[in-house]
Amino acid sequence: MAKLIGSSLFTGAISSLNSNYLLLLNGNTGLTLDNILNPSSDDIKYTVNQTFRSYLMSNFNQIDMDGDGTISQEDLSGYTTKLQTQGMTYSELSQLCASGSGSMSSLLDTVLSNFSEIDSNNDGRVTQAEINAYRINEEIKEVKEKYPKIDPTKMSMFYETDTSNDASSSTDNDDKVFN
Repeated sequence: MAKLIGSSLFTGAISSLNSNYLLLLNGNTGLTLDNILNPSSDDIKYTVNQTFRSYLMSNFNQIDMDGDGTISQEDLSGYTTKLQTQGMTYSELSQLCASGSGSMSSLLDTVLSNFSEIDSNNDGRVTQAEINAYRINEEIKEVKEKYPKIDPTKMSMFYETDTSNDASSSTDNDDKVFN
């Protein structure tokens, strides 16, 4: 199982969101739908992941929190805060993490494969806390499988008592307990 750390997944997704936003912004004061559809240069067009561009287009109105037709840095900051506090849907995770690194893709695959189990409150979103709780529960299961419960009724204790009356024997060795 991939090492699940919710904060790293969310940090990666939000970092991807910010970096792709800055690439598309390319010096402008805000990002419009036209900037997303027609980036100012081919370099930017091919640098920004197509899945991410699709995400921006389909979620433009949610990200443009003030509804002025332009995604500003404040809009993006508010949106990323919302994602961090309220969690991400299956679709959001898929799209925002699409261009992640190899180690991130392993984590993403694990979260997406176990999405419904991780979403403990069944709200259709997973949060950092839910991912971390799932990771801890999985680690507990692994430890329990590796170290099955020991039955104390099958244990015995042995006592060794030094019965010699030799005055040279140490009192430290009189009663030894061996488990």
